[in-house]
Amino acid sequence: MPNSRMQDRVLETYARSLMEAAKAEDRVFRDFNELETISNAAPEVFAVLMSLFERGQLDLLPQIVATFKEMTEEDEDVVGVTVTTAVPLDDELRRTITEKCEGDLGRKVFLIEKVDPSIIGGLVLEARGQRRDISVKTQLRAAREALVSTSITNGGEA
Repeated sequence: MPNSRMQDRVLETYARSLMEAAKAEDRVFRDFNELETISNAAPEVFAVLMSLFERGQLDLLPQIVATFKEMTEEDEDVVGVTVTTAVPLDDELRRTITEKCEGDLGRKVFLIEKVDPSIIGGLVLEARGQRRDISVKTQLRAAREALVSTSITNGGEA
């Protein structure tokens, strides 16, 4: 039975997450049998497995492994970029972020989208072990730290 477009997207998202975990460790597993034991897996692999478990999607694992294998054979130059936002991305913003990341990275980009309302606004981008946090939550934390470390003297100057 053929997969729906949504299920294909879910499989690709999980597979890209696994691929990015492998790239972060400077290795891409061509075959999951290369993992001698699950204890050798990156924390990101555990995160994907936990996400599958929590969502009741463990039955997708064989399809995810197949998708992963296809992707590692076809397009190692595609970079998975995890983008975390307070609300789901719309098509226009998804396109804008993808184009910006492709320009910055000089490679094709696949977005791995996460929603975390606690960031309030803005976004967090993660790719190849690097993180850019331009969330409102982080900006508010920085403002709070600046206020705490600043003393007010005569005339309002520090």
